[in-house]
Amino acid sequence: RDGLAGVFTFGGVIAARSFGFDSSTVIVFAIAANVVAGLATIGVGMFEDRLGAKPVMVWSIVLMVLCGLLVFLLHPLGAWVFWAFGLLLCIFVGPVQSVSRSFLSRLIPPGREGEIFGLYATTGRAVSFLAPGAFTLAVTLGGATIFGILGIVLVLLAGLLLLLPVNARQPVA
Repeated sequence: RDGLAGVFTFGGVIAARSFGFDSSTVIVFAIAANVVAGLATIGVGMFEDRLGAKPVMVWSIVLMVLCGLLVFLLHPLGAWVFWAFGLLLCIFVGPVQSVSRSFLSRLIPPGREGEIFGLYATTGRAVSFLAPGAFTLAVTLGGATIFGILGIVLVLLAGLLLLLPVNARQPVA
């Protein structure tokens, strides 16, 4: 969750500082990113129905990491890199947010929904320092704002590694 928040929180910073976007271009990009994420959430629902929530989350995170790395590696080529791979990355943000809640709801034992979703909300807030911390550390170590995307990618990878061992099977009642 924090890696996803980091994408939207620091995307504008990276766009402005590393790709020269002015404030109005950052706003246009943010609107486009949210529209893309929203539309993708609707479209990816079909894949969740066919493949299940966990494969959709795993592939979405993998593809977000790949897009983030491409933004970093190709940034010398100009602003089109951020537009192309930044928006491509956003295709996977909405689906991960949506599918993660769907996945969790299927795993919750009946009668414990409020407790588990409360814990989900609390843990999200408890680790909300991860993306800002990783972004700041990466920028500090790398010496330029573009390195911040590596911090966000690191948080996404950590989430992926924590997700992989989770049993995707619904408990038998």
